Amino acid sequence: MSPCYLGPAREVLHVFERLCWVRYGNSPRTVEDQSRALAKVLSRLRIPGYVSREDLEVALAGLSKGERVHAVKAVRKLFRALGRPDMVEGLKVPSYGPRRWHIPSDRALKRFYKALDRGPYKLAFRLLAETGLRKGEVLTARVGDIDWRHMALLPVKASATKKTGIGFLTADTARMLEAHLRAIGATEPHRPIWPYRSDEWLRKAFRRAEARTGVHVCPQALRVRFADKCGEAGVPDRYVDIMQGRAPRSVLARHYTPSGLKKLRRLWLKAMPLLTAPYRA
Repeated sequence: MSPCYLGPAREVLHVFERLCWVRYGNSPRTVEDQSRALAKVLSRLRIPGYVSREDLEVALAGLSKGERVHAVKAVRKLFRALGRPDMVEGLKVPSYGPRRWHIPSDRALKRFYKALDRGPYKLAFRLLAETGLRKGEVLTARVGDIDWRHMALLPVKASATKKTGIGFLTADTARMLEAHLRAIGATEPHRPIWPYRSDEWLRKAFRRAEARTGVHVCPQALRVRFADKCGEAGVPDRYVDIMQGRAPRSVLARHYTPSGLKKLRRLWLKAMPLLTAPYRA
């Protein structure tokens, strides 16, 4: 196998980021994570210059398991785009066993919710808890993604690897969302619901609430809790998968219709009292 030439690291990273945006349609978080991991790989290679398969494997071996997850995905994209799939053939993404999530009790979640010190933070908590959507789907949603008639949040940013879900809101949360949008002057469909460039604002808000209560909550735990409460309420798994974006695209498309949304909302309403217990009066 002949070596492959790589230019200066800065140029390689620029090409890679463009590849992620244009060819793969990756999310900002994915581009950031994989670019950071690729930069660490490149720092261990003698570039600009020719790189062998052995050089690449040695560079990857020097990373932590978590870093290799993103790095392997990044180098596979890069070398395939360079016309050298042989350089990455057989490289495996490190696997992990299923993660066990600790879901706080409703009483603990109520303390946590009350400790959130601003209205937007409480709204974000409610949207994550009620919709069961991924953090990125909630935090990058735009005004045009809101279906006020069905009180639903319909993110449109699917990618090659992740499909978007279909989330529903209570009337109280919808009113909070309307008030929030008025406060930030977001009326046009293209305007983001959250006027922030990253999720750091939510991370800090959750850390402050944790410091005050001793209760640890993260967005993914609320997503896991959503599925658990839906199951407890008797919502069939296949419909939970649709709401959380795990169903095939053809199945999801059928439920974006008015009749499909009404059916999903009727099922969601069975779980609504359990989902909203941490902040329901």
